[in-house]
Amino acid sequence: MKSVKPKLSFGAKSLWLFCRCVAILPHWVRYNFLGGALYFVLCYIVRYRRALIVRQIADSFPEKNEQDVEAICKEFYRHLAEVIMATISLAGITDQQRRQVISWSIPDSVREAVKDRHFVILASHHGFWEYAQYIKMVMPGYCEVGAYHPLSNELFDELFIHLRTFEDIVPVPSARFLRYFIEHKDTGVNGKPMMLGLASDQNAPPKGEIHWFDFLNRPTLFFSGGEQLAMKFNLPVVYFSFKRTGVGKYHCDVVLLHDGKSPVVKNQIMEQYVRLLEDDIRRDPARWMWSHRRWKYYPDPVTGEPIYRRKGV
Repeated sequence: MKSVKPKLSFGAKSLWLFCRCVAILPHWVRYNFLGGALYFVLCYIVRYRRALIVRQIADSFPEKNEQDVEAICKEFYRHLAEVIMATISLAGITDQQRRQVISWSIPDSVREAVKDRHFVILASHHGFWEYAQYIKMVMPGYCEVGAYHPLSNELFDELFIHLRTFEDIVPVPSARFLRYFIEHKDTGVNGKPMMLGLASDQNAPPKGEIHWFDFLNRPTLFFSGGEQLAMKFNLPVVYFSFKRTGVGKYHCDVVLLHDGKSPVVKNQIMEQYVRLLEDDIRRDPARWMWSHRRWKYYPDPVTGEPIYRRKGV
């Protein structure tokens, strides 16, 4: 069975048609011409969230001087323009193009650990995360269930769900993710085991029992739902490490974090995830989404309780 794309409202359908018209343009027109123009607008005219981007980069890499930070900032704007064009291009991408834009390295240890089982994918916003769903091209026989945070703009939310939904790909709101898994854990989706994809590096609210991770030079909160799911239901966990290989193209190394069988303690899986993500960011800092306000909270120096950081601080 194929995943059924939801029907679009008139406004969302107009947006999708615009994306479709852009997506069928030649690669060089989309990325070199339109992407170059978009980079110029973001970097030099709009200066999109520039103060936030520069501050977060500088705080993360105190060893870098002002010129280094500026260079990373400019390269990030190029990356952001490329991400926007790649996202728009999802409206016209074919199976052949999917195989061209992303390649995979999946060790035998990973394939053995996840064989015929549900498993958790801990992804991030380093590289181009939308390509994570194309693991279906090299690991058929699964249904990929991706958690997402609904956008406040209903039209764009409709559009993104439409772009992300195709055969054996099911986007599920984060608030319903656990319930969806429980409803399908015995039968799978369309009789297939689930790949449970979560981007765990967004700003996490301080709810319940929290844990501060040492990440990019400061204490940081992470979404730990993937680890909790894995520990509760004995699921394998993998990490996706993206490396850019060309304009709009990536290679992904799939790394086994947990085999779903060995003993594991709380925060052990997340600690591995945090270290791998930090390594990826230090290797290629411009490919992470610095425009997200990542550190909204910091720990009280005495109690460790989270304190909200005012904007601009």
